[in-house]
Amino acid sequence: MKIAVTADLHLNSKHLDRALALQNILAQLNTEGIQHLIIAGDLFDKDGDESAYSSFLDPCRSYPDIQIHLIPGNHDSEQSLADLHLDSLHKYCTPKAVEFEGLQVLFVPYQKSLSMGDVINAAINFPEGQAWVLVGHGDFIDGSRESNPREKGIYMPLKKSDILESNLKKVFLGHIHKPTDLKNPLGGKVIYPGSPQGLDVSETGHRRFLVLDTNRIEISERRVQSNSIFLDETFFVFPSDQEMKQLREQLEQRLMHADWKNEKERIYVRLQVVGFSRQKDELIKLFTLEVKSLGIKLYESSHSNQSPNPNFDGLLNATDPQRNLVARKVIEKIDLLDAKLENSLPLEIEDKSRWRFDQGEPSKEQVKMAALKTIYQIGG
Repeated sequence: MKIAVTADLHLNSKHLDRALALQNILAQLNTEGIQHLIIAGDLFDKDGDESAYSSFLDPCRSYPDIQIHLIPGNHDSEQSLADLHLDSLHKYCTPKAVEFEGLQVLFVPYQKSLSMGDVINAAINFPEGQAWVLVGHGDFIDGSRESNPREKGIYMPLKKSDILESNLKKVFLGHIHKPTDLKNPLGGKVIYPGSPQGLDVSETGHRRFLVLDTNRIEISERRVQSNSIFLDETFFVFPSDQEMKQLREQLEQRLMHADWKNEKERIYVRLQVVGFSRQKDELIKLFTLEVKSLGIKLYESSHSNQSPNPNFDGLLNATDPQRNLVARKVIEKIDLLDAKLENSLPLEIEDKSRWRFDQGEPSKEQVKMAALKTIYQIGG
């Protein structure tokens, strides 16, 4: 048996793409013959927003054979879910275990000011050896935690010590919109499906939903064919006579990664260029023309104080030829650190050069920018 899992749709009558993402998920499930969809909280963007109800009910009515299993998240409430009526809808506003062909799924709805672990311990009543899966909504904490930039604070925390029970095979959580890498579950078991439609440009790339095989207890993912795909790209430039080439190569690489050739009608991009240029004004002109010639759709924010797009505020002039030479040499050395080439550095510092960029440390671009600001005496 297969069960689909998603979360954090944040349905809102002003953002119809989110309802279209749900409709696409249901259409794919119908094609595959999957008859159960779990939504792990935050179905709606705002509690009590009755104008959003049709964004959920209409797609579900189009696929009446698909059973929807829903828990409230911190954006939902028992009242808003109580207003939803469908024969195919199963709402879990209190903890409940449901069997899916031999696999027990424990649904734990979001409850303010409670930890998920306390609720789980009180709810578990499975026979010895019974395999089970947890579905909840909140923050997984394992020394550090994935942050939700849209919401401050900690919501219904789940600790690693709460999931050590050997019969607990998988944990699906809503709340964090960033999808978890299936090859690297948090704490070995925890996976955030992520939002099936990016809510804004901070939620980038192709979105997904998950499919759980209840027999093998294996998870696979499916791509959501949503109307909008957001990219938020920052390009780094250092002084040379190949500055436009640097930008063009970075742009082509990012677009290729996003499957631009097949998806360009759905992709909206926010662009930022940072670094140092020998001819800043000319570079801005050339890059702007390049973006326009490719037909890139630029992301437009609804906030009036949003930075321009493309944004060149972080691109600074570099007109001193001696400093430009030093900058080029420093950039080469930083690239060697990242390349991890044998004999690229003196033996006495070789072992100390293994900087793990982006792994709890600044990114390579951040290191380069800090070095260039020192060379050009920017920021003190």
